[in-house]
Amino acid sequence: MTEKMSLKQLEAKAWKSVYSDGIWDIYLGLLLMAMAINTRIARTGLSEGAVMGIYIGMMLVSMGVLWAGKRFITVPRLGRVKFGERRKIQIKRTRLILVASVLVGVIAFLVTLYVLKYRPPWFNFEVLIALMWLANILVVFGLAGYWLQFKRLYLIGAMYAITVPSDMFVTKTFDIDIALYTFGIPALVILIVGTVMLVRFIRSTPPLPPIDLTGDNNQGAVAGQGDQHDQR
Repeated sequence: MTEKMSLKQLEAKAWKSVYSDGIWDIYLGLLLMAMAINTRIARTGLSEGAVMGIYIGMMLVSMGVLWAGKRFITVPRLGRVKFGERRKIQIKRTRLILVASVLVGVIAFLVTLYVLKYRPPWFNFEVLIALMWLANILVVFGLAGYWLQFKRLYLIGAMYAITVPSDMFVTKTFDIDIALYTFGIPALVILIVGTVMLVRFIRSTPPLPPIDLTGDNNQGAVAGQGDQHDQR
């Protein structure tokens, strides 16, 4: 029983360490910042194809940062972990909610087209869009944060959720376009939190020592020290 509890505790610690490096925060912050930059690029007169190409490029860069961060920062310090069935189910649930979110987005798009064509004079289209965005984001990030035990997703979800409603409110009330800031400032908050987490992780978690494959611990230790000295 004690051994099982120790394994569960070890797995729980390893699971939490997956998100302790701040790299997922940085990735999600970069995605939101890409949306902010895209709102400004879309008003430069470029073609829709060019705007979409730049946006896709920024998303690919964000994915590259996530991959490189995990590959060259996290894995050398934590190694690779295979989680049990319970954790795999939690990941599957998160993937399902993300797929459901995409479906909700498609349905919202179709509803938007219908409303634009047949909406009555009293209907407030902006309020509908803002409410759908708010509900979708809060549900997706809330459930993902709960299932993945990634509590900072609640903050990230809140930053994502306020973007569209705040942008529509400012545009409707003051008739000014500050989408770069209504999207960019929440993105910057996420990026700052992620960067602080990453710096703390790097300082508190040194890379794992090299594995001695020679069978001679003394020689392996000497060789490891020599390698480190050469790198300095």
